[in-house]
Amino acid sequence: MLNRQALESEHVSKNLNHWIDLVFGYKQRGREAIAALNVFPFYSYEGNIDIDSFDDEVLRESAIQSAQNFGQTPKCIERKPFAQRTVVQILRDKNVDFGALTHLATLTPPFCIVGAPQRVYIRPTMTDTCKVGMSGQSDPSVGDLCLVKGQLLGVGRTCALLLPQNKYYRFGGPNNGVSVHVATTSARHRELNKMLSIHDCMHRAPISAAKASLNGLWLVTGSVDSTVRVWRYDGHNNIDLRATLCGHEGGHITCIDVSTVFGTIVTGCSHGSVILWDLRTLTFMRKLRQPFKEESDKSPQAVSMHPVVSVSINHKNGNVVTLVGSTLSIFDINAKLLASLSPGSEYGTHNRPTCAVSTDCPEWMEQGVAAVTGHITGDILMWGIDMDNKRWKLRHILADKPHSVAITALRVAGDRQDCLLIGDKSGRISVCKTLPLEHLNQQELAVVAEELRTGVKESASHLDKKSISTETHNWIGYMTGND
Repeated sequence: MLNRQALESEHVSKNLNHWIDLVFGYKQRGREAIAALNVFPFYSYEGNIDIDSFDDEVLRESAIQSAQNFGQTPKCIERKPFAQRTVVQILRDKNVDFGALTHLATLTPPFCIVGAPQRVYIRPTMTDTCKVGMSGQSDPSVGDLCLVKGQLLGVGRTCALLLPQNKYYRFGGPNNGVSVHVATTSARHRELNKMLSIHDCMHRAPISAAKASLNGLWLVTGSVDSTVRVWRYDGHNNIDLRATLCGHEGGHITCIDVSTVFGTIVTGCSHGSVILWDLRTLTFMRKLRQPFKEESDKSPQAVSMHPVVSVSINHKNGNVVTLVGSTLSIFDINAKLLASLSPGSEYGTHNRPTCAVSTDCPEWMEQGVAAVTGHITGDILMWGIDMDNKRWKLRHILADKPHSVAITALRVAGDRQDCLLIGDKSGRISVCKTLPLEHLNQQELAVVAEELRTGVKESASHLDKKSISTETHNWIGYMTGND
């Protein structure tokens, strides 16, 4: 994390050309190399020796060993000083330069304002009601969401979206299988919710959770009998079983996530167990040890009090965000605990988190949002990671609440991960987007410019106290130690 922060720093950007001159450029050989103390053994330079021309086997072997231990100097590709990299500055003459925003977008963390990454500010832009996959479902809760050509699409609680093909799986029926349906109308499929295929007896008991990979090629299902099964979907009517995974020891599967980037499946069950599986070999990898595990080991009754509510994988680094009971944790791909936020006995049930999702924020972007939680009152909270203290830090609270009941589904969308899709227990769905810097008024721009000059920012919890529920405010105080 420190190395990546250094490599992306302004100092390195301004001086990177000097390193290129030494390694690949005009300071690699000759007088400039001598003056820069940049002279290496003669045999390391390209074309200085021909190993095959050695008649003496000892000298030949010595040259080979030297090259293997020391290495070879790269090919010289530039005979003149390499140009200095242009470092884009957002501030110009104490004013914000909007022309620099396009250059800064790629280095801006999720949900942070381009040009002002110290600020996280999102606002609702669209609300609707979930209509897809609701027929025959007594519970109006939203189960999954996505954006299709700028339009918000939500499906019912017992559905899982198949994103590339604009379809969705429906599960939980008495046939212990799934059915594939049309999610959006098109020239090929004009009937919304039309059933395309039925797949019976995929488990020996009803399916309690299902998740499709982002590329649509894999489907992972979990059953009330604690088994997890991995399926390959060909995009038409064939779903082939690839593996049955066992390890949850009696707890019914509550949530699943899949990453084809890291070849990882993560599953959670009603007994509080979170397990990582290898998608490539379809085998067990490791079990995530939750912070409250010591307590649950002593009291078997405590295990059932902590069902796994959400699991979510970061597709940039493999980190796994878990919400077990009311405990929000994040683990790296090797199951090391990076941060945890546990309410303890004083938490209560007034505003417990009901859903959590990971962003694709890299570790070195300390200002970024690493996870988003939805709560029983409809509040949306965004969290960063304090790596030094292994704690979550509150980055932002959604001020304009589009929801007033429990959040049941969250998805991070957008090429730059600046869009949040939200669904709740009543079937209401909404889109929240990061506010662009150019949309701020002059007073707000002046505050941002001052923050960029001084590097000081007012805390998110202080700024948003007036816009959140009393329960959330009390919970934030307890969780952050500011009570």
